[in-house]
Order: sequence, then C-alpha cells, then structure tokens
Amino acid sequence: MKFCVYCGKEIPNQAKFCVYCGQQQPKGSIREDSQPVSSKSEGIYDMATGKLNSYTGGHGSVHVNLTEMFSEVFEHHTSEEAEKIFIAGTKYTTPDLDDTSDNWTKPWLFFRVLSYFSLILVVLLGAAYLLGGVMAVPGVMIVSALAVPFSAVIFYFECNAFQNISIFTVMKIYFIGGALSLLATMFLYQFAIYSNSGEVGLWSASVIGFVEELGKLIVIIYFVNKIKTNYILNGILIGGSVGAGFATFETAGYIYYSGDSYIITALLRAVTAIGSHLVWAAITGGAIMLLKKMGTNISFEELFDSHFLIFFGLSIFLHAMWDWTFIGWVKYIFLITVAWIILFVLMNAGINQVHALKSQS
Repeated sequence: MKFCVYCGKEIPNQAKFCVYCGQQQPKGSIREDSQPVSSKSEGIYDMATGKLNSYTGGHGSVHVNLTEMFSEVFEHHTSEEAEKIFIAGTKYTTPDLDDTSDNWTKPWLFFRVLSYFSLILVVLLGAAYLLGGVMAVPGVMIVSALAVPFSAVIFYFECNAFQNISIFTVMKIYFIGGALSLLATMFLYQFAIYSNSGEVGLWSASVIGFVEELGKLIVIIYFVNKIKTNYILNGILIGGSVGAGFATFETAGYIYYSGDSYIITALLRAVTAIGSHLVWAAITGGAIMLLKKMGTNISFEELFDSHFLIFFGLSIFLHAMWDWTFIGWVKYIFLITVAWIILFVLMNAGINQVHALKSQS
C-alpha cells in the first residue's frame, strides 16, 4: 500500500485516483509516507484557492484551464448535439455512475443561447428605435433581463457531469425558485434595518447582502431537499438556477422603473449579471452539498457547519461589496473574478467527488 500525494491517506498501489479526496495521482509520484506534499513557495492565488479547497475536503490549489474548458465554444456543433444535451436528466437518459465523465466538461451550448438572445435583442432594438415600434419596447426589457441569467443556467446544466437533473426540472427551479426567492427576500426585508437611499453605506450593503442571500438560501434548501441528492455539481446547478431566476426578475423591476434610461439600465444589468446573483447563489448551492447526506434533508443545525458558513459568508461579502456605493465601478471586475474563482473551487470539488465515487464503486 502507498499514500496519496495530496491528502496522505493510504491507497492501493495501482490507484489512479485517491478514494478519499478524489485527486488524480501523478504518474510515478505516489508517496511512501503519509504526509501530504506542500509547495515551499505559493502565491496569493495558490494560497487562497488552496485554503478554500481545504474547506471542500480537497487539498492543494485549484487551477482551471479556461482555454481548454471553453475550447468547444467556437467549434461547429449540430442541432442533434444540442438536443442530446437537452434530453439529459430523465430516468431514461441519466447515465450510470460508471459512464459519468470525471473530467472537466467543455460547455458550448450556453454560448449559442446567449448569442440567440443577443441577436433577438438587436432585432427588437431596431424595431423600437429605427422603425418606431413602441410595441417592441417590452420585448427589449424581457430579453435583456433573460439573456445572461438564462444562458448561465444552461452553462450550469452542461457542467453537471452526473446529468441527473432534467431541463424541465431546471426550468421549474429557475422560474419558480427565482420568484420564491424574491418573495422570501421581500418578506425578510420587513425585519431589516437599513437605509434605502441612493447612497448605500457599508451597513446597509451588508444588510442587503445578508437578507437577499438568506432569501435565496431558503429556496435552495427546499429544492435540494426535494431532489434528494448530495452531489456538489447538482448543488451548483440548483443554486445557480435560483440565483439566475432572482436576477431575471430583479433586473426586470429595475428596467421597468428606470424610465427613459431603461435601455442603459438593461444593458448594464445584463453585462454585470455574469458575476452577481447567479454566481453567489451557485456558490451557496455547491456549499450546501458539503453538508448534505444522500437521502436525508438538511437540518437547521447543519447550517452552522464551518465548511458551509465560509462559502455562504463569502457570498454575502461579495454581495455587500457589490452594493456598497463607496467603492467605484472598477470593483465589479475584481468582484466578478473573485466570485468565479470561488465557484471554480467548488466545481473542482464536484469533479473530485466524481473521481472518488467512481473509485469507490
């Protein structure tokens, strides 16, 4: 018997993946002792992702090859390939665990969906402004509110390696979950003390972040318990869908009340949606699965587990910094980047979970 180079636990001599942490073992580098290997010199990124990864049960920093991950985006794909993706998740099309991919997926359909929305938006804008068709204005509002969040849901759907949740179920979570989370948030705001003026201070931003992330958390827990799964990638899909639905309905409200500047509001909200609710809620959904046991519901006591609270707290923090008007617009680039790094750490944990489950089976 030898030992994993990452977590140090004893594994079979010929094991390609650790049955405990799921990490792939470098060829010829399985250790003879039980102490995990650590790098002598680590940068801020490595230390941060390594620390976050430790809360998922993993070891070491997380590096994602984005070029490889999105390599299929600009490749030619047929309608049959798109249909094959969409029919996944039924009891007839969910693959066995042995047939589940344990590599990073290469999503591409989400970009097609985003492109279609963009084309529709251009057509509607042309009808509204160039041809004076005022009846096209509501369409502009609807499409701009849907474009990025809906496309993100397709991205999460493609990244769910287990392919065990159907697109019909995802759409229910997206629309119903988005509406319920908005309702839960409005209810929680009745008990919150904060300033609702144009300038949002740190206290008000923190309250807003806590209330809205808590509202989404309640709905995410409902769907997670209903689906009876404990896969991290499933949690990311469920949480991301709830957050995307929330973002869609909230954006529609902002556009409606923005008056003559609705088109600017619509475009700004569409662009920045990539790093807001749909990512924060996906982080929460993935973190929930660090607590969840197969076939059981999440209890109130489990929500105080430090592994979950770290990620949920980061979602609240990112939300608060997003709303705090003291910091300028340049913050959004930084916050979007940080949010996706955190999410990629959880996605990496989801892939490792596939490794571990397949190794154990």
